[in-house]
Amino acid sequence: MGEFISQARKLAWSSDKSSDPAEPPSVKRISRSAPLSDFIEALEKDGCVIIKDFTDVATLKQSMDEVKPWLEKQDTGAKVGALQGKTRTVTKLIGRSETVREKFFADPLYQDLCEHFLGLETTHWYGPDPLTTKSDPLLSISITFDIPPGTPAQGLHRDDKNHHARHSKAKSYEKGRDLLLGLFVPACNTMKANGATRIVPGSHLWGDEMPDFGPDGNEGVTDAEMQMGEAFIMLGSLYHGGGAYDKTLGTGEDAATERRTVHAMFSCTGVHRQEEISFLSYPIEDVKTYSKIVQERLGWKQSEPNLGWVDLKSPEFMLA
Repeated sequence: MGEFISQARKLAWSSDKSSDPAEPPSVKRISRSAPLSDFIEALEKDGCVIIKDFTDVATLKQSMDEVKPWLEKQDTGAKVGALQGKTRTVTKLIGRSETVREKFFADPLYQDLCEHFLGLETTHWYGPDPLTTKSDPLLSISITFDIPPGTPAQGLHRDDKNHHARHSKAKSYEKGRDLLLGLFVPACNTMKANGATRIVPGSHLWGDEMPDFGPDGNEGVTDAEMQMGEAFIMLGSLYHGGGAYDKTLGTGEDAATERRTVHAMFSCTGVHRQEEISFLSYPIEDVKTYSKIVQERLGWKQSEPNLGWVDLKSPEFMLA
């Protein structure tokens, strides 16, 4: 059924839509049953989109049951400065949560969008003969963030900084401009008060000059507020940052139940280095149990024509 829906979305993209240039950038909410073209259009125009009904509360709770033991093994928080100290994390996430791996990361809609924005197809020449080859996206990183009250806001930034990406100012989007596509699945209701991600719709079309967010730092900035079951997708060139989670909201039994938890996954093009070293993070015996699409996104399939082989062969033979 998932494959049928995936193909239907791809067929729907055959019509080339153009957005109203007079409409200012925003973050749109689109039902996951909408055609693929609606999501592509939103990402090209705004750099981000919220998917309604991406998953359900029961599936989210299952994902949290799977990551909870890993969260509890940590001490007070992350040692990475950008994560604001008190934030707990679960790395190697798709290996530690089958739900995140097979329900969220492998989701056909997300994978179709990765193929559209990150898949590469080029034609080159061997003498007089043209040869067209294809490179599929890779998982760059999968991680859970568990953010407590008392966490300050992050500075607005682009996540493709890790790949030293360069950007030219553009009036409209051209395919091939981005090398990252992120998926965020919150495990709780996410709002400004508990630090919803601050985003700058349209900033994916900016150049590399110092951005101007106005005297108060909020010009053009909005909050990616979501209900449980929704998901947020953004291009790696979009300016964003975790919002301030100043104090408890009084909605939980104690402060520990009011942490903002989100599962995050980024995919990159098949010719860029992954942020997380997948071949060291996920043992081969575990990878053998993963779905085929996940195996391929971890790099267990050669990027055409000749990247990522073992003994001059595409490495999936090692999973047999």
